[in-house]
Amino acid sequence: MTGRGNPTLSLVSQGLAFAIPVIIAAYWPIYAVSPGFAVAIFRPAVIGATMLLALLWYRSPLTLAEAKVAGLIAMLAIAFLLPSIAATDPGRAFTDWAKLMILCVMSLLLCRALRDSSTAKALGLSLIVASTIIAALIVVTYFRYMGLVIPTYNSVRAFKGIAEKANVPLNTVPFASLFSYLAGMCILRRNWALWMLGVALFVVCSGLTGSRAPVAALLASGFALFLLQAVRSSRLLTRVTAYLVTVVIALSIGFLLMHLTSKQLSEVTEGRWDLWSVAVTKFTERPILGHGYESWRDDLVSRLPGEYKLTGRMAMMIAGGYHNEYLTIVAEEGLVGLIPTLALAWFLLHATWRLGFRNWHTWDGGRWALFACLFLLIRANVEVPGLFGYAQEPADYLAYIFLAIVVSRFSVEEDYVRSIIQGATRLPVQSGIRNIPLQPRYVCREAPL
Repeated sequence: MTGRGNPTLSLVSQGLAFAIPVIIAAYWPIYAVSPGFAVAIFRPAVIGATMLLALLWYRSPLTLAEAKVAGLIAMLAIAFLLPSIAATDPGRAFTDWAKLMILCVMSLLLCRALRDSSTAKALGLSLIVASTIIAALIVVTYFRYMGLVIPTYNSVRAFKGIAEKANVPLNTVPFASLFSYLAGMCILRRNWALWMLGVALFVVCSGLTGSRAPVAALLASGFALFLLQAVRSSRLLTRVTAYLVTVVIALSIGFLLMHLTSKQLSEVTEGRWDLWSVAVTKFTERPILGHGYESWRDDLVSRLPGEYKLTGRMAMMIAGGYHNEYLTIVAEEGLVGLIPTLALAWFLLHATWRLGFRNWHTWDGGRWALFACLFLLIRANVEVPGLFGYAQEPADYLAYIFLAIVVSRFSVEEDYVRSIIQGATRLPVQSGIRNIPLQPRYVCREAPL
């Protein structure tokens, strides 16, 4: 079965692609009302829609990009399986490992369907809709509990605590809204309406949530992208300045880490420094295989400083893990899990770098993919849900949808090149790109990853 060339199946493909981000966005409003129901229906609904979508596109030829990411995911699966066997709680570890594998397979299946321009456009539009739904939840929750109070630092910090009790966690929800928007902008043709929506989302996620992590990560990503562009400048002075700024930033961070006390670092990081210290300590105890998935539940409370001596339930609700994806990996999966983790992160960063700075026939997304990738990887330093989270929250699913988007853009380029080799005369490509007459001189050598 294939959706290409069949109008009815093409509409079905678009409908399924549109449904996936909307289901992800609906998770948080449903979770706020009934957490158990949201958890029960979320994963089956998303995976079910993805499987149906995969049935429409299973005949599409395998591309080099898809083969490479499949190899990386296979390496990740094997590497994470070993720490699960040696985990302090193997049953819990195998459950989380299985959830991650399901999410990885979903990403692989989705990237094949996104090679179709209409399906990709439907997903991109749905990602924008999803970002709006999540932002609307923040606004509605704010006015529900705070009324017409003008947002101030103190009021939004108080609102953050209230929202947590109302099952609207204002660490992951703003990230899901912003990242869904960035992923959608990788596919859709930009216009003034989308730009204005982005500004509105930034205002909502920064002004009403009391969570500084998503906004700080967004600003840091923009600055990092600026430095990367400066490093590639044709002007020597610009390149030298960019390198000097990078060195100064690195030295400043090192200086602060060496001279600030643990208490000061804890205050600056809103308590995360204490959690990171526990993760490092646990890594040193079992550096090769780690302690297994969610092993922080076993002893995090007892390892925290004296001021955290609350009841176990309260401390776990406040902490929720180590608040850092990379330190969580080393503590739970050890060096065995860290190596494939860094390989996948480098793959994504390198791929989006190439999309942003090299010439393509089928990609007109500029540097949006690179910006989204930087946002995803930088934000992973302060929160867990994401590319290397526990594969159970909307943020985790959005991260792997983004991976599918990136891989599919290389696959589209490979399809374009294949059509030249096979002597095709014209190929519909990514939404928003005009059809280019295929001539031998148009062959792109950048596509293989």
